[in-house]
Amino acid sequence: MASQRELNGSDETAHYGASGASSPAWDTRTTRLCLEATELELMPDSAILTQSLSLKSVILTTSSFNRQFQSACAYSELQKFNQIGSGLQGAVFEVVGQVLASKKENPGNETLSSNLRREFAIHRDVSAAFDQYKHATHSQVHVPKPHEFISKTQHHTFWDEDFPKMPPAYRTRADVVKMDRILPLPKVVRKALISHSYGRDKHLDATDIETLLNEPKNKHCLARVYLGQTTGPMNLDTLAPLRNFPLYLGFMEELGIDTIALANEMGKTYAILHWGAGVNGDDVEFVLGTSTIEAPKAVVEPPDFQHRAVGLYLLDFGQCEAVDLTQDCDVIYQAFKGAMVTGDNQRFIPHYSRSPGLFEAFKNGYMDGGNAILLQKQLSDKFSMVDFMQEYEEYAEDFLQ
Repeated sequence: MASQRELNGSDETAHYGASGASSPAWDTRTTRLCLEATELELMPDSAILTQSLSLKSVILTTSSFNRQFQSACAYSELQKFNQIGSGLQGAVFEVVGQVLASKKENPGNETLSSNLRREFAIHRDVSAAFDQYKHATHSQVHVPKPHEFISKTQHHTFWDEDFPKMPPAYRTRADVVKMDRILPLPKVVRKALISHSYGRDKHLDATDIETLLNEPKNKHCLARVYLGQTTGPMNLDTLAPLRNFPLYLGFMEELGIDTIALANEMGKTYAILHWGAGVNGDDVEFVLGTSTIEAPKAVVEPPDFQHRAVGLYLLDFGQCEAVDLTQDCDVIYQAFKGAMVTGDNQRFIPHYSRSPGLFEAFKNGYMDGGNAILLQKQLSDKFSMVDFMQEYEEYAEDFLQ
């Protein structure tokens, strides 16, 4: 059994990113559980995942990324761009030796309604709402803070210092956003995901597993938390099954992961999106990732990448729409519930009838969070969380099977 050291939240404060106001922080009412990777490795794969994929876990690991980061801090020529994700808008890069990630827009996307400049504005509003209402709602969900929008026509040091370090295929000028990076799940967790999820079906031996672990794309492992989908296909990319790994509800229930806590946090998140930020939350994503447990400092004092706090993150605001809360209730309710039943949202939101206990946790989180925000905004007389959730359930019954 792995040794477990309790870390009291009142003794430590942790942030992710340069300012970290909407980033992971120790909750003074909770206690984190420190799990040592060397001892986790001695446990069965299922036990590793059950212990690690928890919002209360900190994993103590020997991080190769930590060594690379420190070397790159000292030698600028090592500060290369590595692609860690991609989407409809563009590609996301880590910069070795820097604490922020860069999202670079695909050429031509700037003419679309879902362009990066517009997403940056919505992302900024969402981040500000989490800063403002995180404590009132007791939310533990983290939004990577957007720091800077860099136009492709702007005179900026980025184009002289960082742009030439990008992979050749991406050296066409396009708008860029710099934001906090979500660190991946540690190697001990990635190995357990491969062994537990793929090993039995594909009969992978130790050499196969090690080969997959060493595939660069598999090091960028964030796990999507699909509370609304019991099962489904694994990643189609057989070389990189861990990028955007799908954590289906059935898989989490099999492992005994605390899905009730995750559902409650998701409910609070939609409440902050809707009533705090005035954003419909269309096609947002929830992932499990990690952060350092201390605020990144100056280059001469790199973050401690060895202590990695597991957290639930909200990201991807490219399809979101702003909603004016001064409109009539019917219009606002329709905008919010309409977005909740479309796109990938239903993969994340627990199904109201197939998972009644889980949906109840989501509903309670939403109503508690929404009421706290409306009270602060002095809008409790205009909007009713009970009425909205009743309308959502009736609406979902017509649209969802």
